[in-house]
Order: sequence, then C-alpha cells, then structure tokens
Amino acid sequence: MELNDYDKSRCRFHLGYNNGANLPAGDIARLEEAMARIPDSYFFQRVVEHLNRCDKAYKLSQVFRVESQPQPSRIERITGDTDRAIFQSDPIKADKDYREIYLREVDRLAETLYVANYRREEVRRYAFSSSGGEFIMAVKGPADTAVGTRVTQAIGSMNWR
Repeated sequence: MELNDYDKSRCRFHLGYNNGANLPAGDIARLEEAMARIPDSYFFQRVVEHLNRCDKAYKLSQVFRVESQPQPSRIERITGDTDRAIFQSDPIKADKDYREIYLREVDRLAETLYVANYRREEVRRYAFSSSGGEFIMAVKGPADTAVGTRVTQAIGSMNWR
C-alpha cells in the first residue's frame, strides 16, 4: 500500500524532511520507500491516524490560537457546589509544553515508519554532520562525475604505462 500525495506531504512536513534542508540522501530515500511500501491496511490506518494526531498537536502547539489570549499553561478545574475553572497563562512554559507534546506525536509517526524525526534538535545535528557522507543513485539529478580516477587522470598524476 502507498500513501497518497497529500498524506506524503503531511508526513514530510511533520518529520521535517524538507528537500532544501540538507538532509542525508539515504534518510530521504528511506522515508520515500517507507511511504510507498506500507505492508498492509492495519499499518496504513495507524500511519494515517498518526498523521491526524500530529496535525491536531501542531495546531494546539500554537501559543496564540486566539489573538487576544495566549494558550493557558495550566488549567485548574474545581467541581462541587459550583463548577469553576482557573486558567493561568505563561506563554513560554505553554510553548515548551505543547511543543513537546507535538514532538512526541511526531516521534510515534517516525517509529511507525522506522525513519528519523528531523523535528528533534539532536537528530538535526546528526543530519548536519553526516549530510555529505553518502551518495545514492535514487536522488534526482545527474550522477556525480567527480570520480577520483578521472580527477587524477585530468591533472596527469596517474602513470598509465
């Protein structure tokens, strides 16, 4: 089974797989293969479920969903003779908490597809250090022509006799 184009786009967005983000080609290929080769309908339903949960968590992670008031960082409900609620807003704490909830949902999506979650900071650092270390033919564009033997032949350092 294969995800449709819209779900593939949602998957790339939530996992942080932007083509211009200098990600390792092998990781991009792994994600594309995972989205194109979902084993059965159960896995397919779980992936779509994870994508929907990621969408909801991303919307909740916005500190100013309502322009006049930030997301509450703490809600205290008191029930009894009279029901009331106390909302406390600390935008920095709310942003941190809701962002972590979103990242955990994206982690679940990444675990289901067996790929890296490039929304996590520690994974992005890994991508930066390993981005130039691999080459695969599945990446769009011309093949690499700067092969070592051609370079040394062009500068005349190889003895062909």
